[in-house]
Amino acid sequence: MRDFHNTQASGLPRISIAVFGMFLAIALLNLSQTSLRQWAPRPNIECDNGETVHRYAEVNATRVNIRDLPTVFSNVLTQKSAPDRITVVCEFGVWSRIELLDLGPETWISMGLITLVAKQPLTPRMRFVYLGLLVIGAMGLLIALYRPGWIAKTIDLLLQTQDLPAHAKPLISVVPQYHPIRDRKS
Repeated sequence: MRDFHNTQASGLPRISIAVFGMFLAIALLNLSQTSLRQWAPRPNIECDNGETVHRYAEVNATRVNIRDLPTVFSNVLTQKSAPDRITVVCEFGVWSRIELLDLGPETWISMGLITLVAKQPLTPRMRFVYLGLLVIGAMGLLIALYRPGWIAKTIDLLLQTQDLPAHAKPLISVVPQYHPIRDRKS
């Protein structure tokens, strides 16, 4: 059971609850604004020519040719029409390699015939940030609510282990220390 008296005595647990609660709120807000499709991994397609990307797009014209090479003289594999969705995995000049492995090993479309959609896939870095904020916020909030002494001990440990002279350590301690002028008996 929680010790409410200890929580009320010091402002440190309240500040910790507010900070970790904010981390958790930011993580939940960002996660709620992403769709499951944005968490999909990049297709396992190597990019021999051009720049490796992972983007979602829509075809913006009717009867667009999907080709086997990035040239207008290559074979037409199939056609797409607006608003068909595609996944771009490579960009080479004005051509985009798309994920349609059932048609052939390479499928290309002209960049001028597609439009990027608003909700793009999350980069690995953004996935790490969202999940990190969620874990830090949740764990910190639980510690601040149920073990507030751990926070005070951690702060004291961090502040006391600095390479400071002995006379400076009581000045930064979270535990009240004797001060000759302030605590003088009159």
